Amino acid sequence: MKPFSACRGLIGIADGGLRRVLRELLLGVKMHEIELLGDVGAVTQAVRASHQAFDLIITQNDLPGGGSSAVARCVRWDMPAPVNMLPIVTIGRDWTPEMLAEVREAGICEIIAMPTSLMAVQAKLVSAMDGKRPFLSTATYRGRCRRRRSAKGYQGPFRRAEDRIAEQLNSAVEKSERRAVRQEQQGGALPLAPPVPPPSSGGGARASVRPVDTDVEEEGGDRQTRAVIDKAFVTARLIEQLLARIASSGGSKEAAAMHLAVADAEERLINLMALVQMRVEQHGCSPSDIERLRVIRKLVDASAVSLLRTLLSRLIKSGDAILSGRVGLSFNIGVAMQARMSHAQFLINVGGGLENLDSGLRDAVAKAYDIVSQVAKKEAGTMALRQFDDASSSARPRA
Repeated sequence: MKPFSACRGLIGIADGGLRRVLRELLLGVKMHEIELLGDVGAVTQAVRASHQAFDLIITQNDLPGGGSSAVARCVRWDMPAPVNMLPIVTIGRDWTPEMLAEVREAGICEIIAMPTSLMAVQAKLVSAMDGKRPFLSTATYRGRCRRRRSAKGYQGPFRRAEDRIAEQLNSAVEKSERRAVRQEQQGGALPLAPPVPPPSSGGGARASVRPVDTDVEEEGGDRQTRAVIDKAFVTARLIEQLLARIASSGGSKEAAAMHLAVADAEERLINLMALVQMRVEQHGCSPSDIERLRVIRKLVDASAVSLLRTLLSRLIKSGDAILSGRVGLSFNIGVAMQARMSHAQFLINVGGGLENLDSGLRDAVAKAYDIVSQVAKKEAGTMALRQFDDASSSARPRA
């Protein structure tokens, strides 16, 4: 990977404020050679006509002329190699799940959500330009491989049609094998020995989440939904095992690391359960999976409360520091705190609503809302920019 100081960037941003912010951020990572343009047509024309190749393209998500997705589709599909393999990064505010899915399908490497920081921008640029993820070119997708995890046994999300076809073929083979076994048993052959359950990884500790027989044929749901439920089931069991280890550690040094692992697993469990809900509404669910979801749901409620308590504590602490003057106002801090408060509301909804929380947590929610409102008002009163044209004319020395 070339150093940033030797890279040439093509910047497609129409918003003047966002352009100034990004210029400062790029200067902070030592990228000085950049070309700024203001619409999709100018960006694509610059890529075609450039005699000196660009190393990176950064575009505004709602760039006039079609947005960053239009730039990516033009570069990926209408331009020859190696230009079509250029790393593309998009930057913008107010991202929605639909917008994120659109830019990823268009082949954009990285997404920068404002507000951001110098370290975050640097990490995104390094990830886009290091080339560790291979470039894929299929009939429906061109761009960097979206699968970032390389852990052994990790299957990745079911995003591509090839994955779905492979799953259907595997499912058909497994059903045929089970049908053959049943026919053989009914024909008078000796019954097969029951499968030996795999050993538990919890060090002998008994977990309340128990496995079920996945070889039983049941109506309802599909293989992908069951795979997501399996992931949620395993994650719930991992949380229980970590909590048991924390309880028996007696406050050792490993407890802090295990607390972080629990928080990460709890957030992953809530995200998996949200995905499960969408898939169950679309494809249904088998009776055994419903029973497993009932068991997991109890742990989801506890995880949501735990994450909410930690989030509110950090939000209140940072807000008090700003309001007391111990910490200054950073760029777009009001928007960032409102986004964190929106996530807190999501956790409240996961837990069943505000009325299901204890009185102490309800008071913390009210206090956090009040602090976020005060910070937003303070930011609106102190962060407004002056009218520099008027100021310069009034301050001009008289002849």
